[in-house]
Amino acid sequence: MTQSAARLLVIRHGETQWNRAGRLQGRLDTPLTANGVRQAMAVGENHKARIDWTAPIRFWVSPQGRARQTASILADIWDIPFDQFQPDAALVERSYGQWEGLTQPEIRETRGAEFEANQLDPWNFAMENGESRAALGERLSGWCQGLERGPLHVVVSHSGCLRALRGLYTGASIETVLAYREPQTASVLLDAGDETMIEVPADVLNAAGCASQGHTVWI
Repeated sequence: MTQSAARLLVIRHGETQWNRAGRLQGRLDTPLTANGVRQAMAVGENHKARIDWTAPIRFWVSPQGRARQTASILADIWDIPFDQFQPDAALVERSYGQWEGLTQPEIRETRGAEFEANQLDPWNFAMENGESRAALGERLSGWCQGLERGPLHVVVSHSGCLRALRGLYTGASIETVLAYREPQTASVLLDAGDETMIEVPADVLNAAGCASQGHTVWI
């Protein structure tokens, strides 16, 4: 991304039932767990004091249920109308096609050839009826190019999108993007080709009832 790219604050949705079970979701949806609700509350409280509410802000959300549920919690904490979050299909999670709903061991057992192909070329591989990481990056690059410069764009989306956006903004290598791992409560500020990871402090997590920053997810 160029230095003039729009400024983004990217927030991942809270833990879901399938996150906890280790199942790929993609375009399928499961609701937030009780812990996921607490995570969203902690993230909201952490950003409430960080965001400059006097400056122009645009709010975006993936139309998928888990992201919208997270955005609803954030809207309550930030005291803004939920309908300020504009859904955009470009922000949906990467499609995992026939892998959706499966755990990693189940994919290895039932779709072994695809699993091995993914291991050999994880950037360009697309499972049956699915989407490659390269295609996800192209989708998000096109979305970013249409954003207004000037306002802060607050984006509630998914791990796959967060990692792809990090790579786009920083010009990271494929190897670096593939190695990204972040806890479920981490957010990232992307500005002028740089990234700032924003983790929730322990006292804010504790106040929300979260025992930790949350686990990273396999995608």
